[in-house]
Amino acid sequence: MRAASPRIPDLERLRAALETVARLVVIDPVYAPIFTRLEAEIALEEALLAQDVVARARALVAQSATR
Repeated sequence: MRAASPRIPDLERLRAALETVARLVVIDPVYAPIFTRLEAEIALEEALLAQDVVARARALVAQSATR
C-alpha cells in the first residue's frame, strides 16, 4: 500500500483557501488576484500529483514563467 502523498494536505488547504477567498471576491473584487493565484497553485499541485510526466513538466514550466 502506498503512503499518502505529502501534497494532499497542501491541496486541501489551497482548496479551502480558495473557497474563503471566493466569498471575499463576491464582497469586494479587490481580492480577485488572490483568487486567481490560488487557482493557479491548485492547478500546479494537481499536475504534480498526476502520474503523467508531460503534465508535471508543463506545470513546472508554468510555475517558473510566473516568477
